Amino acid sequence: MRLILLLPVAILFLFTSCEYDSGVSEAFTKYRFKEGVTSITVPGWVIGLASRMGELEKEERELLRNIDKVRVLTIDDNDLNARTNFHKEFYYAVSQNPEMEELLVVRNDNDQVTIFGKASGKSIDELLILVGGNDNAMVYVKGRFRPEMISDLINKNSHNGLLSWRN
Repeated sequence: MRLILLLPVAILFLFTSCEYDSGVSEAFTKYRFKEGVTSITVPGWVIGLASRMGELEKEERELLRNIDKVRVLTIDDNDLNARTNFHKEFYYAVSQNPEMEELLVVRNDNDQVTIFGKASGKSIDELLILVGGNDNAMVYVKGRFRPEMISDLINKNSHNGLLSWRN
């Protein structure tokens, strides 16, 4: 009986103490169960398992081991996608969070992409990629990333097309 009473309190606590703030939680709450929307959450332990498999470089394994959680929200339905713009809908709420800083902004015709980051000390603890326009997506990554770790990985793989404009 005691367990039955504690379960709703625990669930309420989990949902009210989310690590991400306004905008991100709003988007996942509003869209995750809608028809034509894909919502994926991958816990860090699963990513840690994946880092042990496959042929990954040392830097790639280190990056994966530092991820605590990944959440992805995308719109697959063409009609819903045409009526929705995640960037316009959630940009303001995320940008008002004093802990989140704009790291990268890309605007091209109808497409908008903004990458936000939350840093503490010498590491980035949260990344949010917000995409709106012709495609709509939100990618939230929680972990602990040193900027040089990301830079080294980008530099090492730039000749392979990572973050390059070559096909």
